[in-house]
Amino acid sequence: MDLKTEQKWINKWHDSKIFEPEVDSRDKFFLNFPYPYVNGYLHIGHFYTLMRVEALSRYKRAQGFNVLFPQAWHCTGSPIENAAKRVKEREAKQLEIMKGMGFSDKEIEKFENPEHWIRFFPREAKKDLNALGFSIDFRREFITTALNPRYDKFIRWQFNKLKEKKAISKGKHPVVWCVKDNCPVPDHNRAEGEGETPQEFVLIKHTLDDGKHLVSATLRQDTIYGITNLYVNPDFEYSEVEIKIHSKNSKNSEDARTESWIISESSANKLREQEWSIKVIRKIKGQDLIGKRTQEFGNKKVLILPATFIDPEFGTGIVHSVPAESADDLIALWDLQKDERTCKKYGLDFDEVKSIKPIPVLNTPRYGSITSQNQREKLEKIKKELYKISFYEATFNEKYSRGFSENLEGKKISEGKDIIKKELIEQGWAEIYYQLTGKIVCRCLTPSIVKIVSDQWFIKYGDENWKKQARHALNKLRLYPEKSRAQFEYVIGWLTDWACTREVGLGTKLPWDEKWVIESLSDSTIYMAYYTIAHIIKDIPEDEINDEMFEYVFYGKGESKNKKWDDMRKEFNYWYPVDFRNSGKDLIQNHLAFFLFNHTAIFPEKHWPKSIGVNGWVLVDGNKMSKSKGNFILLREMPEKFGSDASRLTILSGGEELDDPNWDSELARSLKTRLESFREFCVNNYNKGIKERRHEVAKLIVQEPSSLHIDLWMISQLNKIVKETTEAMEETLFRTASQKCFFELNNLIKWYMKRSVIPNADVMNKVIESQIIMLSVFCPFICEETWHDIGKKTLVSEEKWPEFNSEKIDEELNRSEILVEHFINDINQVKRLAKLDRTKKITLFAADSWKYHFVERAINEFNNTKNIGEIIKKLMSDDKLRSHGPIVSKMVQKIAGKLVDKPLSHALELKILRESAEFLSKEFNCEIEIVEEKDSKEPKASQSMPGKPAIVVE
Repeated sequence: MDLKTEQKWINKWHDSKIFEPEVDSRDKFFLNFPYPYVNGYLHIGHFYTLMRVEALSRYKRAQGFNVLFPQAWHCTGSPIENAAKRVKEREAKQLEIMKGMGFSDKEIEKFENPEHWIRFFPREAKKDLNALGFSIDFRREFITTALNPRYDKFIRWQFNKLKEKKAISKGKHPVVWCVKDNCPVPDHNRAEGEGETPQEFVLIKHTLDDGKHLVSATLRQDTIYGITNLYVNPDFEYSEVEIKIHSKNSKNSEDARTESWIISESSANKLREQEWSIKVIRKIKGQDLIGKRTQEFGNKKVLILPATFIDPEFGTGIVHSVPAESADDLIALWDLQKDERTCKKYGLDFDEVKSIKPIPVLNTPRYGSITSQNQREKLEKIKKELYKISFYEATFNEKYSRGFSENLEGKKISEGKDIIKKELIEQGWAEIYYQLTGKIVCRCLTPSIVKIVSDQWFIKYGDENWKKQARHALNKLRLYPEKSRAQFEYVIGWLTDWACTREVGLGTKLPWDEKWVIESLSDSTIYMAYYTIAHIIKDIPEDEINDEMFEYVFYGKGESKNKKWDDMRKEFNYWYPVDFRNSGKDLIQNHLAFFLFNHTAIFPEKHWPKSIGVNGWVLVDGNKMSKSKGNFILLREMPEKFGSDASRLTILSGGEELDDPNWDSELARSLKTRLESFREFCVNNYNKGIKERRHEVAKLIVQEPSSLHIDLWMISQLNKIVKETTEAMEETLFRTASQKCFFELNNLIKWYMKRSVIPNADVMNKVIESQIIMLSVFCPFICEETWHDIGKKTLVSEEKWPEFNSEKIDEELNRSEILVEHFINDINQVKRLAKLDRTKKITLFAADSWKYHFVERAINEFNNTKNIGEIIKKLMSDDKLRSHGPIVSKMVQKIAGKLVDKPLSHALELKILRESAEFLSKEFNCEIEIVEEKDSKEPKASQSMPGKPAIVVE
């Protein structure tokens, strides 16, 4: 479809205001996509997540819901300011980026001003979304930061509420830090590592005979009783450091004690940034530590062993091994216990190494125990899943009945883990250390670290009472897919206080401490509420907008000052809560979790979110999207390059649930042609030629029962497709839904056209109308044009979603046509084997009725046992089968190990064969004869089986 035609429908949607909902008596459905950061054009990475929201919005609208799908633009943070600065300095890489987006030298000059970015890119993003047919209410769009004073006051009100709820505190916490820029690195100021955060590790001390400590880092202090050995890399150079350990809440030198630690040089540098006083004493080779023993918590000693898998940048470069609970530790131990040569190289007693056994400390359901290192599949499964499963389901065994202030035996790991951490620290066996969850690179291209920052404001996501509220909200929530729930639970569990301010960048000033600017992940947690009032608040004078107004609009507190306050309150009460919010799976660990936390703090339960969808990351033609690979596709390129409808259908065909969807450029190109063919078919077969001859169709139905049969079959199949498409849409399985209503239904229509003598006009019209409406959620342009072409005066975007009638889904009818397809395939196979191009006559031999009884009985027996002899014995006890003994034995052998569906009845299959004879005759251009096995002396007739008649071709 050409761009001019697409624009025609964009204009009609705009003029009719069908995507600008007003409050009415209908059930509402409010859904949204996180506002994108506007430091460039929208690209295909945004497209998939956006299209999930778009498809659901059009579907819900067709179902009769009053649908609100708004969109705004995120400008908070330092990336825009930094990029503008780099443009001004004519930094080569930034200029290359700007030219790559198509800007001339004269245009690039304008981007020296950060405000130009904010004026330019939201406007262009809106154009791109309109061009692709998004059903967005753009009356409600807005930008963030103080450049939008009304929204700025909304964020100030939000933070005043958080402070009022004691959800914000000032203190000392770990943050992601750029050592070059000497400032925190929020998500939108990262070249790499968006979504990664500081994660708390526990440093465990393992004491040598001379009192020095080898120190390991772990997330699993709960497995401390299972330590069997330590690992060091013999080729590393470790640092012996003198470190000051301060008493709790004090950094005074007189309160400190000095310890000697052995750790990697990298971890020593990181500890300095986390306010540890460290002095390097000397370097120690890893091989010099091998064979020594360390004293462990619980009064036991373990060996130090060699390992080459250790990453010096992760943890401390020293690993303690818990093979009973770690697949990696178990594999490493098994490998060394087979490697006598390595043991001798480092002076280890091989028998002693072989004697090391895993020490079970947890009772973990579902997995049981591992008995062999050859169980690689099981080990890999455990490696991926064990941590989460053990945290939520495992319990401590009898070893934990002692050693701590309370008996932990039988308690869940989640209940005892923090107790163990607290008491290990109090007893001097452990300290706290922070490590990034993944690599983070600042936009200045400097790798980031974790730094302990003082005098900083934090949102207290680590508060246990608040976590309980967040879990309650999560329990009430629908998740798409449901399998993402474990990740949400895990994140809520480990989430700690979040640095919510910074001293530079665009944004909203912290109301009570204006030297700070609220950072980008903290001003984007409840802004969905602002969507409900955004189109009204823009007409209220700035000086009339204050906390009092927001208190009235969102809580009904106080008295209304004017009609607009009442209008906003009405809008908020009608539209809120959010019914569906969709984002990438990487944002579960921050943005989506913060979304839940902040709603529970600020709004009553009735206004908490109802559902969240999460999805994978887009691949382009099977590869990770990258400008260097040339597969970076901007949304603005799609309409002309692939066609808007083809682009929309392609991206949603690429994946489902948490799978990483793949954009297939070849599919997009082919769909452009297929969609045009779809339109031509609908126009050529809707009410054309058949309408005038309906009386002839009626006569034909009387004369030819097969015509009525195939019409009923098509009606059955249509109801089945509508049912399955509807079910898939409800679960946000949009690939499945599009496959059903387009590709699969197209194949069924082709079969109907082929099988029917003359297609029934009523049936064809119903099929065409239903398909256009269902497909319109994915491909609105071609569907609006086709709807118009078949004579409709309405907009298909306003049509009601087709209903299905389960009573009209006839599985026997559906299977009967599958049988006819099988007849055609079997005949073609016989012809190929016989190398026949032309045939005079084809005879199909219908199996005797007793064989249908045999197959039914055999299926039942195969479900009970796979013993052939026992099955034959059981069948021979059946009076109807005993007389066919020798044949039965052969047939059991023939169908053994094959999945055999329950056959249609003998009478029905015979009827299908006879009714399809004329169709088969036309298909193969020869005489077709149907003969029952019992009436034939043809030797081949005895080979007939239910669903598979014997075939003789002449």
